[in-house]
Amino acid sequence: MQAPDTDPPAPPAPLHASAPQAVDPPAPAARAAASPAPPARRWAVGLLSALHAPIFAWAALSLPFRPWTLFAVVTAALALLHAATAALSLLPHPLAPRAFRLTSLVSLGYLALLSYGLLSSAVYVASLNRGLGAGIAAALLAVWAVVALLTLPFACWGVASTGGLAPLRRRSSPRAARAALAALSALVVLAALALLFRHRTAKADVLPVPGGAPSGTGAALREALSSFEELPAAPAKAPPLMTTAPAACAAPPAPGRPTLVVTHLARAKERGRAGVATRCLQPPPGEDAAAALRGALADALRGPLKIDVVSAVQPLGSPGPGLVGLSLRPGLDGLCLAERCLMPWQLIAIDAFNTNAPIAGVPDFRFGVDLAVLRRALGEPAPPGGPAGADDGALRSGLLRIETLSYTVDRAGALHLLSRIGEPGVELTDATVQQAAAAAQRYILGAQRKDGMFRYIVDPFTGRASFDGFSIARQAGTTLALCELGAGAEGAPAPPELRTTVQRSLALLAKLERRSGEGGPVGALFYPPDSRGTIANLNPTALSLVAFLSCRDVVNDPRDTPDTSEARAAHDALIGRLARMVLATQRDDGGFAPQLDLARVAPVLGPTQLYEGGQSVLALALLEDLAARDPRPELPPAAEVRAAVDRAMDYYANRYWDHFASDFVYMEENWHCLAARAALGRHRRDDYERFCLDYVAFKSRLVLDEDSEVAPDLVGGYGFGNVLPPHNTATAGFGEALAAAMAVKAARGEDLARDRALMERVLGFLVRQQWSPATCFACSRDEIIEGGFSESMASPRIRIDYVQHAWAALGHGGRMLGLLPGRSAPVAGPL
Repeated sequence: MQAPDTDPPAPPAPLHASAPQAVDPPAPAARAAASPAPPARRWAVGLLSALHAPIFAWAALSLPFRPWTLFAVVTAALALLHAATAALSLLPHPLAPRAFRLTSLVSLGYLALLSYGLLSSAVYVASLNRGLGAGIAAALLAVWAVVALLTLPFACWGVASTGGLAPLRRRSSPRAARAALAALSALVVLAALALLFRHRTAKADVLPVPGGAPSGTGAALREALSSFEELPAAPAKAPPLMTTAPAACAAPPAPGRPTLVVTHLARAKERGRAGVATRCLQPPPGEDAAAALRGALADALRGPLKIDVVSAVQPLGSPGPGLVGLSLRPGLDGLCLAERCLMPWQLIAIDAFNTNAPIAGVPDFRFGVDLAVLRRALGEPAPPGGPAGADDGALRSGLLRIETLSYTVDRAGALHLLSRIGEPGVELTDATVQQAAAAAQRYILGAQRKDGMFRYIVDPFTGRASFDGFSIARQAGTTLALCELGAGAEGAPAPPELRTTVQRSLALLAKLERRSGEGGPVGALFYPPDSRGTIANLNPTALSLVAFLSCRDVVNDPRDTPDTSEARAAHDALIGRLARMVLATQRDDGGFAPQLDLARVAPVLGPTQLYEGGQSVLALALLEDLAARDPRPELPPAAEVRAAVDRAMDYYANRYWDHFASDFVYMEENWHCLAARAALGRHRRDDYERFCLDYVAFKSRLVLDEDSEVAPDLVGGYGFGNVLPPHNTATAGFGEALAAAMAVKAARGEDLARDRALMERVLGFLVRQQWSPATCFACSRDEIIEGGFSESMASPRIRIDYVQHAWAALGHGGRMLGLLPGRSAPVAGPL
């Protein structure tokens, strides 16, 4: 078989020549193609290709959320080439070397295409978000590294073993080498120009704003609102400013055309009632936009007011294949289709930034926007090409991304600058922390129904609430926060409303107990209570035990009647049974089994869940303290509990994370820090405390600061940069762990200066994210919303554990900073 790059044939030798003629050796590529590959290499190539083929086939079929994208086509083609190479190499077949070489060259081209695509996407997203952030940059690098690992070694081996780049090295073709070098240089220049163009396309065109610049817009709006007090008062039962209807403008927002969207209360047709009205103001060039606002408010009622000033606009671009969901910045960007526009807060209200499912096989993995959904929200009956056939270009056609300056006016006429659904102007002071903690407590107290169950989830805009998804652990965690932070000063009786709420919750948890045998000494919690089976999970029982132990002094009042004293005795007996369940799950090495078979009172070994190890140590540390200072026959002996705590601390400090990855990353171990803090008074271990401090030191690297090049309202959040907003619960969970670590450090006599600065950033982020009267202009009146915390600044739903963890961070962190009264840690004993 002759390779395609052989030399031209030599002229025939003369017939009379008696000496043998010298023959040029065949080119390397020809030799590789003509001779069969050694068996070892043939098998290695075949097996490697057989491994690569299904990987690339899966990527082509699963990763794109739409069929027939460029990525899907080229990835599927590479998968087919690997399959062919595997088959030809394992048969074997004479075409195997050529297939190996072709697959290798295509792999190099595939890597180059993906490299450019990822770099182009990074440039676009970074330009759009004013700083990509170290986390997103690392994620893109990790994606590239995986692709390079699957392509580059195989390709280099294939090219080198099938002749290399012989055409560029041959002396007879210097012209070809120069041409190839020139082509490569031209490709590099074109790629650089394309990246520069991508950077430019992410920049929006600026629109004129009141005051001449964003820094002067607030003052100009205040002047325009000077007659706000003269407006007729809105009815007491006026609705919130919630509307999902797009604003109808006279023309699409464009450079040189000021655009303001105002949402306000107006008189309804029914006498004594009010409705919500939205107006898009586009004064002609030369006319003051603030003056136009003043005129538009002539028909408004005095009440909450929402003003969105469009500050920039651009045709909606695509960050790159598979990243169309990131084409709008969560909570910052609005969207227009022709003259119809949705403001950023409206996109948050419809949860638009969590509608994109980029991986077809994982429908629950959602982030970013789905343009087909947004086109329908903008009034288009169906996306171009139909709901299933529209490509990215068709979905982006005619859409405009708008940036806005967001303001709200409260009932008193005060103007507030907003960012997403937070108020960036709120500073961290003792007053703001105390207000935030009190508001979170009010939210939780108002979220309980009479049977003791806390409302699980609520949509702040629609008021739709649900008790579905009840979790024993979250019920117990919420009760724990009430007892730790809401019980008032030390020694003072708990407020009656809080005490009633705690008693209801503990009574509900007590009803979920199932005992071993008939009246056995071991108990565990099950939900639903009538569920069959005897296998009990450790997590709900351990955290419920923490709640019962922490709330014991809250519900025990010297002024109790005999009836409540009997209830207290019943709770002590329950504490003893739940404690024996936790003790029964402890393994010989000190760790805990995730389940217990109540029928045999035997642990069920298996992989543990997040949190349950730390929650179990915390429960036993609290139990040790109670059993030592107030021994009772219902409780396990203090010596037994102390030995169990010591074994557990030893395991988690020395063997639990004893592997290579612990130098780089930890999982969620917040509860171990809470356990180390609870044990300060009676059971200190240096190695266990160090485990907590090492964990918090790692987690602190993910808290965004001023050096992270993120938007100011993200500073203090726990996340990965501008692209994906930090989740409030992750930030709050870190705040809880940091507060506990600070208490441990204080007991060890270590410096807290850096921790205090870090805590100030975290708590500053949380007070900006809490729903307040200023940010709740469109909140439902059917449920308590103020004081709650949403999942993130771009995802509106409020869950009870989001509020619980945020309150715990504010409460314990505020105490460590001296912003709240009280202490979170017992008086430390000797180490």
